[in-house]
Amino acid sequence: MKHIPVRRLIFISTIISTTAIGCNKWQGFSISKQKTHIDTTKVYIDARTTLYQAAEDPDPRVRTKALEALTNTEGTQAGAVMLQALRDPYAPVRFAAAMAIGDTRYAPARPILLKMMKDPSLPKKLKCAVIYALHCLGDDTYTTELGRLLRDKDKWVRAQAATIMGKMGEPSAIGPLKSLQRTDRDPVVQLEVTEALAILGDKRSIHLLEAFTKSQNIEDRLIAAKALGKTSSINSVHILKQILHDNRQEPVVRVAAAASLARLGQPVRTHLPLEAATNPTKVLKKARGKDAELRPIDIISLQTIAIRSLQYIPEPETEIIKVMTPLLRSPKGAVRVAASETLLKLLQASKPTVISREPVIIKEKQPAQPATRPVLHTAGPKD
Repeated sequence: MKHIPVRRLIFISTIISTTAIGCNKWQGFSISKQKTHIDTTKVYIDARTTLYQAAEDPDPRVRTKALEALTNTEGTQAGAVMLQALRDPYAPVRFAAAMAIGDTRYAPARPILLKMMKDPSLPKKLKCAVIYALHCLGDDTYTTELGRLLRDKDKWVRAQAATIMGKMGEPSAIGPLKSLQRTDRDPVVQLEVTEALAILGDKRSIHLLEAFTKSQNIEDRLIAAKALGKTSSINSVHILKQILHDNRQEPVVRVAAAASLARLGQPVRTHLPLEAATNPTKVLKKARGKDAELRPIDIISLQTIAIRSLQYIPEPETEIIKVMTPLLRSPKGAVRVAASETLLKLLQASKPTVISREPVIIKEKQPAQPATRPVLHTAGPKD
């Protein structure tokens, strides 16, 4: 079986249950003839409980998504879940746990991460994530190994190393990434390297992302639309507006473009994300034709991406909460996780006091940052 980068594996293997979502009662609020009252405390508790339950779901794909959502909503408060996930038998779950630890800088995980790095059987893609986590915790003992992984014979490992380098935000990574961009012609690696360089501010790579938005591969277009939202270029805004208003584009790509524009502080005047979150089948039929045959993965991908986009796109908060709350009971694990994440993000500003079922973990003092960060370089004469 070939090795696939985690986010591509998640994209390909997203839960494909197509059970219809139906509900006549809104959970968490009562409806009167005059107004709709939202019990935000109940909604918050239900969303949080749903998310923690998803982290223990029998389906590893749901556990993976839950870890990503917990990173964005709970932070270090979900540290115990992250530590447990580092021992998960499913590699993408362990990868997501390591990335979550890095993103939240959960210091108690450092001894386990160091132990993992000394394990010769550690998969190389997972090693990239562990290196990232340690780097975020101020430990750069293994950071320079990314240079060797960037030249690995496995293209998926090279792609993963490039993604991690971009995510680290180290300017010293630009040189080796550009070297790989010139010499590695594999399309998968090219996209990951281009995205990493664009995030690091390379103007040429931002222009190259525009080419990927026109790829025949919908996944390439989707990744490029998301990546453009992580840059600060005016040109990115122009490209994203074109995608959003192009009715020939796949709805999932247009929704991703809308979310990226919102993250860049641009006004987004479209109800497409809300429509796709509530009735993805209808949106796809409208775009492709009423007689078009829809793959289950197309439906679930559009719906979950649309649900998450509502964290950024200005819609009446009350309306979003009203729409999202019933989705906490969806039979689709990916939908439950996405709805939980969006609800928690919307409510965190006025987060009610809730006793966590997780034990309180006192954060350890993080190691001091070294005066000089290690230079990320590749191995071999091509430097």
